Amino acid sequence: MNIGIIGTGLMGRALGVGWARAGHRVLFGSRDLEKARAAAASAPAGSAQAGDTDAAAAFGEVVVYTVRDLLPSRLLREPGALAGKIVVDLNNRDVGNDEGRPTAPVFAPPRPGPSLAEKIAADAPGARVVKAFNTLPFKVLELERAVLEPHRVSVFVCGDDPAARSAVKGLAGDLGLVGVDSGALANAWMLESVADFIRLQIGAMGLGMFATISVHVLPKGGAR
Repeated sequence: MNIGIIGTGLMGRALGVGWARAGHRVLFGSRDLEKARAAAASAPAGSAQAGDTDAAAAFGEVVVYTVRDLLPSRLLREPGALAGKIVVDLNNRDVGNDEGRPTAPVFAPPRPGPSLAEKIAADAPGARVVKAFNTLPFKVLELERAVLEPHRVSVFVCGDDPAARSAVKGLAGDLGLVGVDSGALANAWMLESVADFIRLQIGAMGLGMFATISVHVLPKGGAR
């Protein structure tokens, strides 16, 4: 599969390298071509390319959007290139204060406005937007499949297109993770809240960058 990564931060690089190791074709796209080249160079030889953000959008059957503060219509010269493609949003809300330190979460009414994923979907009509991977730290995504697979770490996946959700679950499996179908894109705000909880509460407990959430279904009646 061709996968375009828009943005070459820690998350985008970790996912792109992991999928390149799994045999997918990856193009890292950045506004800074040198950063894109450095990301491509960190993947197995010959498995990844570098370009600008428009090149990544055009290249990918799946496009991973890692730029939180800029919608596609403001970033891409040809935002229409995303139409019909699976666009994975892995961004989270800013929960830091002015000094960058985590602050206590503010629990708003049950649904405090559109999620980041819904904003991307509204900005890129025709894109098959999926929310996924936002509850995992990049340190976990950097681990190799053989290390991750036994732990069955969950990746929550929501979107309005069932085929797109299924494809992203498959990509999670390629990394050694377990995709959990989380329904429609309207549920993305809950996934963003889960990420807030992990970063703030679990971080405050001192569990570190390798703390994850895994969904396990117990046998009926507790039978072994």
